[in-house]
Amino acid sequence: MRIKYILAILMLCILSITGCKGKDIETMAPILPVETPLPSPSPTAPPEPTPEPGPDLTGKRPSALTGEWIDEEIAARRPVAVVINNRLIALPQSGISQAGAIYEVLSEGDITRLVAVFDNFDSQKIGPVRSTRDYFIDFALDHDALFVHHGGSETGYAALRRLNIDRIDGMTDARAFWRDQKRANSPGMYEHSSYTGMEILLEEFERKNARTDKYEDFTTGWAFYPIEALPLGGMPATKITVPFSRNYTAVSRYDPEEKIYYKCIGFAQEPQIDEETGEQLKVTNVLVQHAKMHVIAGDTEGRRNVTTVGQGDGYLFTGGECVPVTWKKESQQSPTRWYDEQGNLLRLNIGKTWICVHQGEITFEGEEQVIE
Repeated sequence: MRIKYILAILMLCILSITGCKGKDIETMAPILPVETPLPSPSPTAPPEPTPEPGPDLTGKRPSALTGEWIDEEIAARRPVAVVINNRLIALPQSGISQAGAIYEVLSEGDITRLVAVFDNFDSQKIGPVRSTRDYFIDFALDHDALFVHHGGSETGYAALRRLNIDRIDGMTDARAFWRDQKRANSPGMYEHSSYTGMEILLEEFERKNARTDKYEDFTTGWAFYPIEALPLGGMPATKITVPFSRNYTAVSRYDPEEKIYYKCIGFAQEPQIDEETGEQLKVTNVLVQHAKMHVIAGDTEGRRNVTTVGQGDGYLFTGGECVPVTWKKESQQSPTRWYDEQGNLLRLNIGKTWICVHQGEITFEGEEQVIE
């Protein structure tokens, strides 16, 4: 009896632990895992679109003049600055639509001359080429450029010698120039008939053993936005008028579709044409550099001194807008540096630039502004 009682107690303990509460262990249903339903398949995502292939930039880098991608070899080469006649009687000019930057400034009397700076060019007719002034050389030095001219003033020649400029002069390097016979044989046009071209210029500089590669540490005095950066938040400016003298005015008209300025010349605002292409000159940026100038005392031709070394203010016109800028040039050999209102190195929109070096007031339309 005692043994049976003990066995009964043990059985009750086992049943209590297993939770069977008196049920037969062998008849207990097994515990099965709960099945989790699988998620329904999501619809197939559309394939990513294949991006359009960009331009192949292998062996290229941005031009220091325009910001456009050009061959690395050309970008490393010194540009060429050519003094171009800008008298109305001498128009149209040839080859200057290929210049990346063009400086316009009074020379003598009421007329301006141009210093056209080329890097990526192949024009075989550039001109008419005219004589230099000392301050023209400063524009070439702004870009470490080789210099091309036909004659020069006394101060111009003195500056060429003092600064030891690599140059080609139509007075002494005749094989790099030729005369347009139609002009040369027309009354009053002989002085407007001197021309040159890319190949003969580069060959002549090589013959002279001129340095043809830029200094590695040389940088131009402006930079470029990597992509279009309009608008700038400036004043509207769709027509720019620079009255260089009583008898001569330069005008730039903005085309909002092309986002460029078309160049016009004279009070009649005639289109300024490149004879080689038959097209009107056009640029992305117009810079106005305010600079002090005066007629040299006793100079019978009315030649000028122009202060390009120092500092001053000016304006940038781009994208149909105008913003104030400043400039600074520490010496003739150093490039002119351009700055925005915050004092940062000035950025331009990619493309060609026209620089008007001017002392007086200019006007621009959009809100009928007159600025000095």
